[in-house]
Amino acid sequence: MTAMLKPPVQMVRDLGWRQVLGLDQADDGFWAEVRGQQLAQLARNVPFNLSLLTVNLVAVLAVFGRSVPFTGLAPWLCGIAVLAGLWSLRIVRRRPQTGRRRAGRLEFWRVTAEIGALATFWAGMVHALAPSQSAEGQSVLLLFSLVGLGAVTSAAATMPVAVLLVCCAITISMVLAFPAGTALDHPLVLLGLASFVAIKLRSALVTTYHTMARLKSEADLSEQGEVVRLLLNEYEPNGSDWLLELDGRGCLTHVTTRFADVARRRRADMLGQPLLALLDPVQGGATTAALAHALREREAFRDLVVPVPLGRDLRWWALSGTPKQDAAGNFTGFRGVGRDVTEVRRSQERIAQLARFDPLTGLANRSLFRESLDDLVETAALSGRPAALLFVDLDRFKAVNDCFGHAAGDLLLRQVAQRLAALVKAQVKGGATIARLGGDEFAIVLPDGSGERAEKLAQRIVKEMARPFPLGDEGRAGAAVVGASVGWALAPFDADSPEDLLRCADLALYRVKEQGRGAACRFAPEMAQAVAERRKLEADLAAALDRGQLRLLFQPVVDSEDERITGFEALLRWHHPELGVVSPLDFVPVAEETGLIVPIGAWVIDEALAWATRWPAHVKVSVNLSAVQVEEAHLPDVIAAALARHQIGPERLELEITESLFLAEKPAVIEVLARLTAVGVSFALDDFGTGYSALGTLQKANFSRIKIDRSFVARASAMGDEASAIIQAIVRLAASLDMQTTAEGTETRAAFELCRQLGCTQVQGYLFGKPMPPEEATRLVCEAALT
Repeated sequence: MTAMLKPPVQMVRDLGWRQVLGLDQADDGFWAEVRGQQLAQLARNVPFNLSLLTVNLVAVLAVFGRSVPFTGLAPWLCGIAVLAGLWSLRIVRRRPQTGRRRAGRLEFWRVTAEIGALATFWAGMVHALAPSQSAEGQSVLLLFSLVGLGAVTSAAATMPVAVLLVCCAITISMVLAFPAGTALDHPLVLLGLASFVAIKLRSALVTTYHTMARLKSEADLSEQGEVVRLLLNEYEPNGSDWLLELDGRGCLTHVTTRFADVARRRRADMLGQPLLALLDPVQGGATTAALAHALREREAFRDLVVPVPLGRDLRWWALSGTPKQDAAGNFTGFRGVGRDVTEVRRSQERIAQLARFDPLTGLANRSLFRESLDDLVETAALSGRPAALLFVDLDRFKAVNDCFGHAAGDLLLRQVAQRLAALVKAQVKGGATIARLGGDEFAIVLPDGSGERAEKLAQRIVKEMARPFPLGDEGRAGAAVVGASVGWALAPFDADSPEDLLRCADLALYRVKEQGRGAACRFAPEMAQAVAERRKLEADLAAALDRGQLRLLFQPVVDSEDERITGFEALLRWHHPELGVVSPLDFVPVAEETGLIVPIGAWVIDEALAWATRWPAHVKVSVNLSAVQVEEAHLPDVIAAALARHQIGPERLELEITESLFLAEKPAVIEVLARLTAVGVSFALDDFGTGYSALGTLQKANFSRIKIDRSFVARASAMGDEASAIIQAIVRLAASLDMQTTAEGTETRAAFELCRQLGCTQVQGYLFGKPMPPEEATRLVCEAALT
């Protein structure tokens, strides 16, 4: 296709030149209507153009007809007459149509062929007349032919193939009809004819394309309109949305049945009513104000959720709308949609509730608690009025879960929450936040909490939490007593930031737990100092082993009969570069809490066995075990490996444990002790007679020795007193179980003689030696062996 024939508008989708020429068209549907429109337009042009051609034909025959025999013109004239009569008959018999005409491809191409036949008959007639005419007559016939070509192509302007046939037939006949050498046999005449034909062809192509494009657009718009109409017909009865229309003042101008049903009003009552009158301005807040602003400023709005009071029920609507204009561009109001989003909003509120409140107790959760705490600290800093933070921790909640089950534990937590809420309501005017931080931990934020008010509330909480909690059917036991510990701090006096206030209240709670629980305590600066020192001690202890700061001292254990050394007890000491020698009473609890006791204990066993290899074979070494060590499943493997590494018999290693190890009755502890017994080591029960002494304890491990606590030795002054009677009872018990007894703290000769008279088989104390370095202990036992 040349640039001259390119249509001046972009091609419509699915509309190419083959469709414009009448090719690749379907038999029905849209293309049937297009062909019908093409034939209808031809039919509208035929009467006038056919009449005009008839007048011209009669005039030409009247002027030039006698110059040619009738037999030369008869075939062409008969063809023209037949076609003209056929078309005239169709025009007379044509019936008015209400809708768009539809035509098949056969009918379309039949009419196209008829037009081509008419052009052929016309060309034959011109070809028969022209040779016998003068130059003047030929010029008239040329003009007459151009009129015929223009009339036919104009009538069939939307049928490009027909126009092409007409142009080709008439143009070729004119060129062939004029003999060579005549005035019309000139290149400019041929150029003019070619230009005229090209113009007519392009005009037909462009006109046809525009016509088809218009019909295509109309068909698409009609289809879309039908879809929209069907959707609107089904929209409100089957959907959750409704349509609304407003005038320029924001009043309802169209109320659908669905809209009236949702609003629970009659349609007639709603017409002319302002949309804003249906809403609740107090509940709506910013969204109602935004809707009013959009209506006032004639701006579009989308998904504005506004409250609508319907009797006692409050509903929520999401409204969207766009401004509408008339044909002149004047603002006439709004058109939009609405939908009821009440259930969605309630679901969102429920999600927000779950995100900010504890589902079990209904109290605030950590998230809401932190928001309240941040506001409290900021307000206290600006106003200077004190605000309090209280931490509440239940003392024996785990026992309730273990004994009565988690259902009883949940019931207990709900009752705790109720008691806390009642206490706060009774003693605080308002604005306090009670939160459950997790497990059995609670917190209370008092926005106006003087020291006296916070102290009073903390004491009341301790008192109330000490009262029994009825568990009913949940616990099957009637009631549970748990108690609580409370730590609290004030802002801005104790801290001026949320993090510092949290730390202060936590330190106060830690102090309560450290001192025995069941009390309330306010934060004091020395608590922070103690914690800082504790943290530094932990950090230093973690590096003490690698830095070689730990040492072992050995205190001799002596046989009561011959006063010979039978063993040594290994005692751990920490030589701190700044603090000097740190007592085990200070650092062993730290090691147990941090878990450092496990690697330290393994080092102690290895070091003690390393020195024991230098002693006579009858001398044992005793090592104290922490409860944390015994709970480690790999302890027997560690001890067995150390014995093998130093090639020393297990009978020379004695492990000292305390009765507190058996209080929890953990199966894992019993299993570890059984595995240690299988290794071949022996056990000594340390500090017997204090705290939790029970005969059943002696059956839980393979004890070979009982160590009598130094407190009994110190109080025993003569045979027959209370302390001596206790020592004698322990000795008899040990003898009945084939165990030895060691009296600790024997510092004088009189105490030693008394213990020997009471039957103690061994003694240990300053009388026979203080804890000494391993080198001195080795020298002492080796010299004794030589004497």
